[in-house]
Amino acid sequence: MSTAAAADVPVIVLAGFLGAGKTTLLNHVLRRAGDTRLGVIVNDFGMVNVDALLVASQVDGVVGFGNGCLCCATDSDGFEDAVSRLARTDVDAVLVEASGIAEPRSLIRRVVAMDDSLVAYGGLVYVLDAAAFGDGAAAEAAGGLGFDAVLRQARDADLIVVNKADLVGPDELELIGRRLDEVNDTAARVITAEAAIDPGLLVDARPRARSAEPQQLSLDALLRDEDDEHRPDEHGQAHENHDHLHERYQQHTWEHDGPVNPRALALLLERPPRGCYRIKGWAHVDSQVYTGAVELSAVGGRIRATRTGSRPGARNVVVLIGVDMASSQIEEACARLVEIDPDDEFGALSLLRYDPVSVGPADDAVETGGD
Repeated sequence: MSTAAAADVPVIVLAGFLGAGKTTLLNHVLRRAGDTRLGVIVNDFGMVNVDALLVASQVDGVVGFGNGCLCCATDSDGFEDAVSRLARTDVDAVLVEASGIAEPRSLIRRVVAMDDSLVAYGGLVYVLDAAAFGDGAAAEAAGGLGFDAVLRQARDADLIVVNKADLVGPDELELIGRRLDEVNDTAARVITAEAAIDPGLLVDARPRARSAEPQQLSLDALLRDEDDEHRPDEHGQAHENHDHLHERYQQHTWEHDGPVNPRALALLLERPPRGCYRIKGWAHVDSQVYTGAVELSAVGGRIRATRTGSRPGARNVVVLIGVDMASSQIEEACARLVEIDPDDEFGALSLLRYDPVSVGPADDAVETGGD
């Protein structure tokens, strides 16, 4: 029985042009990590708000924070080594800030090409400066960056964070949405004011044993409590658009008893509904090729369908996670999962080709995206 899929540590690439809000997003996710343990690779420790996170340890260039997260600063030459080191420190995911290391597409290729069984590509999170993007002339004057440069990088994104939305009007936001749709109409999209996204959108925290002894309240928890308080601004006005701009992710759970259509399930993983960032779950397959459970995961065009043997009595559970997901597409895709075709003798192969055991070590991950 293989547990390869469960052991993978997703490596999530964080990209965006200078000033878009990558550092803000990074610090927000670290600060709000909760039970999720994140490893972070940056070009400079100055990016991370160390004071707010309370340094607990510093060993061999890796800084440990009081909330269990870790940070490592490296240049391009030490990138692969840094990823491998962090992947072996009980983190749930590794976030890589692309600025100063590589262009997003080049960095994605390096992650995918890594010869490390613990590492898996976890998708591209692209941060876009709505204020600069909404004024193409100003963006070009600031650094030669216009619509085309931003759209070229956003094309590869799995999650697009449209940041600084509070600085533009609804017409500008609509324009940005239309331009993004032209190059990438399937990526999950979050509208934010301070690059504030829920860490749960990116990764799940793995179950860990908790101490029965009383725990000291960490600075991280104190800061979260302060953030959760609803404070009026200096004019005494409540932030009415706070919840709108700091969108929370959605989670759609589909459950079913009995076997599923493996070909339809493979299609769902390969072509997720619009706005879906990642998919996880379990499904039961009953075919001449294989009968048993399959553990599922899909993010960033990377799919795993790992055979786990018999799970008597277990229900099929497929969870789709994203932002503003297309409900009609979800309903259609899930309806096809129960349409069993008894004549499709080898339909299971369309799903099981994503089993790392069946495809061999050289093809540990089967990519479905472009270059």
